Amino acid sequence: MPKFFSQGIIAAALVGALAFALCACWVPERYIARMRIFPDGSYTVVMEGVAVDPDAAYAVRGQAGKQAAGAGHESSGGEGKKADDPLAPMLKELAGLRARGVVDEYKSLGGGRVRFSLSGKWRIDRSVLVYREVSQPLEYSVLADGSVRVRVKDAVQSRRADALGIKTDGDLSIVVDPRVQVLASNAQRKPSTPTGSYYWSIGPTMRQPPYLLLRFPPPGGARTDAAAAEAGKTSQPTTQKRLAHH
Repeated sequence: MPKFFSQGIIAAALVGALAFALCACWVPERYIARMRIFPDGSYTVVMEGVAVDPDAAYAVRGQAGKQAAGAGHESSGGEGKKADDPLAPMLKELAGLRARGVVDEYKSLGGGRVRFSLSGKWRIDRSVLVYREVSQPLEYSVLADGSVRVRVKDAVQSRRADALGIKTDGDLSIVVDPRVQVLASNAQRKPSTPTGSYYWSIGPTMRQPPYLLLRFPPPGGARTDAAAAEAGKTSQPTTQKRLAHH
């Protein structure tokens, strides 16, 4: 379990659906993530950790290789050209993400690694039978009996992590509202109280993403705090596609 994080995780600021794109495009190395799932299908995520930008990491390694290969070779005219900063594109992207409210905080650690914190809110749309979207943290499928199988994407050791020589180390917990039934899960520790957390300690040998099999209450039930935050906003169109796979 990671021990380098502060005890207080930055409070969730409800931002747009691109918030988790950081970890969809990057490779998480070490992280702590906290999720809450509400009866109306909405859920929130707060996360902080260290992630690697593959392009920046390879650029840094490539530059180091060129410098090593050219060591001992003097320029014929004694002229030197300052090498381009391989991290510049990554830092520019991060500055843009922060300006748009996608990332709360970040700090470059060198070598393509970045310490970050982010938060966001999304919704499980049960009218969509299968949902996979790179910019959102959960993927899910609605089964024939109406239950919903939910998986946390990008939480475990991936092929990209293997290629980069990264060992993913994560600490994940999910609180499910008591009005939502949890029919099954692969959690390593389950809550002892209705408001407790389902918990996973992620290591480099774990390959199966964390999942929950949920049964939500019928639509039109009691409002949650998350649902109340949506009050007064324009309702979504009634005609929706049945499959979403991006």
